[in-house]
Amino acid sequence: MAVTESLLYRSGGILTMDFPGPEVLEVLRAEALQVRERGWRNEWSGPEITVERGGNPSRAFTGAHAGEVQWTIFSAAPTVSAIASTCGLSAAPTGGGTYSYYEQPGDFLSLHRDIETCDLTLITCLWDTALSENTGALLAYPQYINQPIAAARRAGRASALAASLLPGQSAALLGAVVPHEVSPMAEGQNRVVSIMCYRVEGF
Repeated sequence: MAVTESLLYRSGGILTMDFPGPEVLEVLRAEALQVRERGWRNEWSGPEITVERGGNPSRAFTGAHAGEVQWTIFSAAPTVSAIASTCGLSAAPTGGGTYSYYEQPGDFLSLHRDIETCDLTLITCLWDTALSENTGALLAYPQYINQPIAAARRAGRASALAASLLPGQSAALLGAVVPHEVSPMAEGQNRVVSIMCYRVEGF
């Protein structure tokens, strides 16, 4: 099936999944806490350069390479099967994933599309203390799928879809074609997510 015929694409390139559930969530949280000690501060405040895929978006958050726990869960056949049944397309993990820690006031990730090895991104919420979807949220711009990022930037966040994820839920995102960002964190907010990239067959 062509990507454009998949349920995920026809849904605007983003779908919420009730995955991985409470038991697996605790295992992922434990690894995220463990590798946080080896994390690095990921900051860039240079000018916004419009690159349609990848690029170097401005950002401020802490990142860490995930370990065997994350890889085992997200590369497992049941996970790949769940993505296929939910999204209507075949995907294969492209390598080790990461954890992102949005833990300081104002932490953010500006508007972008994902790198070449990330056709589909599975973003799993591990913690989020947000009191409002207007702060520290994953914002997707499905109406600008395959349109220039500059168009989404001009439209602004009023045109975005806030993907509100509870801990233990995931967003399957066609990050290769859907512009997306993480809005700035509020004072006292703590958001930790697992990121795993997949190649999509026929992309």
